[in-house]
Amino acid sequence: MSQVTLHTFPTSPYGLKVQAYLAYKRIPYETVYADPFQLKRVLPVGRTVPVLTIDGESRRDSQEIARWLDERFPERPLFPSDDTDCVRAMDDWIQHCLITANFKFGMPQLSAALPVQLGNAWRLGRAMDRTVPDGAIGWRRFFWPLVLRIAPFVRREAARAPGASLIETARIVSRRLDKELQHGPFLCGRSAPTVADLSAYGAILPGFELGLAGGGAMLKRPSILQWAKRVQATLDPSLPLVPDSVRARTFS
Repeated sequence: MSQVTLHTFPTSPYGLKVQAYLAYKRIPYETVYADPFQLKRVLPVGRTVPVLTIDGESRRDSQEIARWLDERFPERPLFPSDDTDCVRAMDDWIQHCLITANFKFGMPQLSAALPVQLGNAWRLGRAMDRTVPDGAIGWRRFFWPLVLRIAPFVRREAARAPGASLIETARIVSRRLDKELQHGPFLCGRSAPTVADLSAYGAILPGFELGLAGGGAMLKRPSILQWAKRVQATLDPSLPLVPDSVRARTFS
């Protein structure tokens, strides 16, 4: 059996979608929650999470990891062998719009939503503190809103999100996903989940389970709620995306 290790954060949407890939493929793995202030030292390669290591070989970038997983573990493929143009296009949209929207929602900014964003930022800091080992976060969790506000990676990703305001961003991504789900049980009218479904699931569900205010907003749309339940039913329940130590509520 292959030795699989994932270096990530409990709050990283890119890492969470890789966890969804692994849960779909039913690949057991060890999770290493990395110290965000020592990434160059603690990661096998690169300076950003996620990093997946299989039998001593490491890859970074969630989209590259998805393709690599299909090469190493072809069972339950993430990319269907037929007509993958729609799937790849949807996965790109999720990568560059849906996930970047998460960063925009999470980065505190001067707006009417600031109190909610501050509360969510503190919840994210607490999740980091409870999972990153050796007390690496510690007192910094109280300043997590500032950490998210000034972190170059967060600022860059948030700037890529669609929409001029938080409300407009939320409307754009929820309407697009809702529209795409009108064609079948899964995205692109597929009868089984693909990399696009799992990427979207990993971007949406953890916010709900972490107890973030507004984290379940997209699930209020019936089509998205039923789709999320269908995706969940295909995942290995022994490989949860959100660890028990930081889960505030369970999606079921």
